[in-house]
Amino acid sequence: MLLVTDYAAQIEVLFVAVRVHWKRTPVSVHHPNGDVLESLILHLRNIHGIRKRSIVMEDREGGFLFFIYQPCDPRWIMAWQESYQEEE
Repeated sequence: MLLVTDYAAQIEVLFVAVRVHWKRTPVSVHHPNGDVLESLILHLRNIHGIRKRSIVMEDREGGFLFFIYQPCDPRWIMAWQESYQEEE
């Protein structure tokens, strides 16, 4: 897990956009904070029924990622991102 001791830096990390590689098979979703990805996974499962995905794991390029193994509308992730940032 990402450890940030400076609270302002931690907030900045949370507001980094989720990066999605749509042209990969399977689609990969990246973020510096694994908890943010876990929140997205819960949203996709509970609201849109996305169940075929990997666990969140460390990305060798830094941060964390997970893979989606079924169709996912990009608007679902964009809507989650907007609502997630409003909550924080």
